[in-house]
Amino acid sequence: MIPAVFIVVAIVLSFQTLPRAAGHAAAASTSSTPTPGPGTPTPGTVTATPRTSGTATATATVSPIRLPTASLTPRPTATATSGPVQEPTPPAHYVVMIVIDGGRPSYLSLAPLPHIQALIKHGVMYDRAWVGEQESSTPDVHVTFGTGTLPRENGFLGFGWAATDTRKWVDFRTLLADGQIDPVLKSLPTPSVAARLHQFMPGAVSVAASGHKDYATVGLGGGAADYELYGKFVNKMFVPDFMHAPPPLTTAEQKSLTLKTPLPLGAEDSWAFSYASIVAHHVKPRLLMINLPETDTWGHWKGPADTPVFAYLMRNIDRGIGQIESTYRSLGILGQTDFIITADHAMIESRPARNWNLVQVAARQVGAQVARADGTGGAIWLQNPAQARAVAERLVAMKPDHVEAIFYRSNPGLTYSFVQASPMSWLVKPAVSAALKYLIETTAGIHGPDVWVLYRENYTVLWTNVTGTWKGTHGGTSWKTQNVPLIMSGPDIRQGVHSQFPARAIDIAPTLERLLGLPAIHRDGVILADAFSDPMPGEEHAQKAIAGQLDAYVSALAAQSQADGTGVPHPWTQLPGLVKPCDPKGKGPTACTTTAANATNG
Repeated sequence: MIPAVFIVVAIVLSFQTLPRAAGHAAAASTSSTPTPGPGTPTPGTVTATPRTSGTATATATVSPIRLPTASLTPRPTATATSGPVQEPTPPAHYVVMIVIDGGRPSYLSLAPLPHIQALIKHGVMYDRAWVGEQESSTPDVHVTFGTGTLPRENGFLGFGWAATDTRKWVDFRTLLADGQIDPVLKSLPTPSVAARLHQFMPGAVSVAASGHKDYATVGLGGGAADYELYGKFVNKMFVPDFMHAPPPLTTAEQKSLTLKTPLPLGAEDSWAFSYASIVAHHVKPRLLMINLPETDTWGHWKGPADTPVFAYLMRNIDRGIGQIESTYRSLGILGQTDFIITADHAMIESRPARNWNLVQVAARQVGAQVARADGTGGAIWLQNPAQARAVAERLVAMKPDHVEAIFYRSNPGLTYSFVQASPMSWLVKPAVSAALKYLIETTAGIHGPDVWVLYRENYTVLWTNVTGTWKGTHGGTSWKTQNVPLIMSGPDIRQGVHSQFPARAIDIAPTLERLLGLPAIHRDGVILADAFSDPMPGEEHAQKAIAGQLDAYVSALAAQSQADGTGVPHPWTQLPGLVKPCDPKGKGPTACTTTAANATNG
C-alpha cells in the first residue's frame, strides 16, 4: 500500500507553478541583500515601513513560489491520531486568539494584569509551551497557527528563502504584496482553520487582525478568513486597511481608527484591539485572531529585559483584552467564548558573534557558492545542495565562536533529513542534539535550507544586532526564544491548572478546531486535551503519546540555555589556531560580511 502522505504529495506536485507577478520578471542576483526589517521605531515612537496596497516593500526580486508539498521526510514518532474523530460532536464555542508578538512568559508577571490573571485563574496555563519549529519568527509561525502546517509542508521559512529550482531569493512580504500568499495557503493539502470553519458552519465569520503586520494577519487567515485587518502608514497617518472583503465601518469609526504619527508607546496595540472590537461588534465572528506587534518591536529596540517598557505594554494589552471581553459581553456571547493567549516566539538579548563571514569562506574553500545566508536563524542555501556536507564539515573545522551545532541536509531533492556535522562535545549533553534536530526537521521540505549554523543563546550574527541598532533578537532554536506563554480559558476548560505539557505552535490549530466544534482531522499537531474538563475519546491518548518525547526536547533545550547563561566557554576556545571573530574594518577573510547577515526579524 502506498502511504497516504506520498499520495498527497503526488497530487500537490501536479499543480502548476504560480505565475510570476508583473514587474518581477527579472531574476535577483545571488549577491542581493535581503529585505530590510519591517519598520522599526526610533526610541519613543512606534513606526513601520509604509506599504501601499498592492505594491511590494521588498527590494529583492521574487522568484515565483512553487506550491509547497507535504513533507517527504519521515514524521517524528509523535503524531496526532490517525483518523477523524466522528462521534460525539464537540460543543461549538466562539474563540478569541491573541498573539503577543515576541512575548516572553515572564512578561505576565511584570505588572498587575487583572483580565489576564482572571483568565489564568479560570483556565489552564502551559508553563513549558514553546514554538516547536524553526524559524522562530512571525511569518512562518502565524502560518502554522492559521493552517496547522509546518514550514516543511507549507513552504514558508520566515521572511525569505531561496527558490528550490532557481536558487533566487524569495521574499514573504513581496509575495504578500503581489497577492501570491493566499493561493498557496488555499492549495495546501490540508485546509486552514478558517476554511474548515466555513465548510462546517457556512454562516460563521472569521476575522484576523494586527497593527502594521499584514504578514501576521495573512498567516492567521490561512487564505480563507472573511476579514483580514491591519494598519499602514500613509502621509504621516496610521490608517486602517484590509485584505479580502472591506470591513463594515461607519464614517465615524473609520475616523476614530485614523491616527497621527508617530504613535506613542502602546498605541499600535490599542489600535489593533479597537479595530478588531469595532468589526467584531458588526459581524459577531465565530473566530477572532489578533496579532499584537509592539512587544516584538520594542523587544528589538530595547532588548527583552527593559521592565518599564514591557510592564507598560502588558498593562496596555490587558486593557485591550478587557475591551474585547466588553464587546463580546454586549453581543451576548462572552459566556460562550474561549480565549487563547500565546506568542509566536519570544526574544533574547543580542550579543554579537562577528563570524558570519566564515560561511562564505568555508564555501569558497570547498568550491561551493552561497545562494543565500540568513543570520536570523542560521539558514544557508547553496547553489548546489549536493555540496552541503562539504561546506558544513569545513565550517566545523573552523570552530566558529559561539556556535553550538552545525547540520547539513542528507541529500539533494525533496526527500532528505538533517545530519549533525559538529561534535556532541559542543553541546551540554547529547539530548540537545535530538532537540535541535527535531526543530530544524520542521524545515525539511521544498524550500528548506542546505546547512544550519545554530548559535548559542543570546548570540547573533544579524547585522542590526551586531552593530547595536537592535538590542534584542529571535529566530533561532535556543530555549529563551522558543519558550512562549500559553493560556486557555473559557467554557469546558479546566480551571486553575498549570500544565507541564510542552504545547507547540502546531498544536494551536487542532485545538482551535476543537473549541469551534469542528470534527478532528489528521494534523502534525495534537488537540491540547489536558485543558478540557471533559476531553473527547482518543484526544488524551494522542497527547500522552508524544508527551515524553517533547518533554525530553524542552528539558534538553532548557539545560543548554542554563549552560549558555553561565558563560562557560566552549571546549575548543583554548585550542591553538582558533578562528578569530571577523573585523568590521578588516579586509579579506577577516572582514565582516553584512550582505549575508542582514536578514529580517519580526
